[in-house]
Amino acid sequence: MKPKPILGPAALLAGCLLAAPSYGAEDGAERSLMELVREEDERLKVRWDLFPRVRAGYPQSISAGLGVVRYRLPESWECVTTCPFRGLTLQVEPGIRGIQLSAGFGTLVAEKRRKARFLSDVHLAFGVKGVLLHRWDSSALDSAERTFAGIELSHTVTRINFSIGTLRRLERVQGGDWIVTAGMGWGF
Repeated sequence: MKPKPILGPAALLAGCLLAAPSYGAEDGAERSLMELVREEDERLKVRWDLFPRVRAGYPQSISAGLGVVRYRLPESWECVTTCPFRGLTLQVEPGIRGIQLSAGFGTLVAEKRRKARFLSDVHLAFGVKGVLLHRWDSSALDSAERTFAGIELSHTVTRINFSIGTLRRLERVQGGDWIVTAGMGWGF
């Protein structure tokens, strides 16, 4: 059996390596990949926009809330068509039987009107939030004011919101310490 010459493939490989662009060159003619990523990151602008929510659920009964999302998008994007919003969310939601404050992380696919501060249409969204709930109205199950803290998951599909959470009572009293919250409404 005759051995195969390796000079041909080796010469081809050497030619390809010499012809390939050199990233990170010191002469400044070509920029490194890290510099390109850094420049792209600097073109992103931090923005804050508002979003509404109205829902019915337990334990607040009926509530209406206003939230804000902090996100980063390229400066040139106006988001009058669908855009991805991903970042910190803060929300306050007063209701008939209490008030809820929440902070967490959300991912939203939404639109907003030109130069508007409100997200007008939330098409799809998911959020995980830390929740502080203070109830001031008594119910048949619980007659005193209570404060709860816990976690809530929120999911929106074509503007319809579903949320579920589990909260623990902060005060130490007789009775159950945990409640499950659930709600359905409009917005995020």
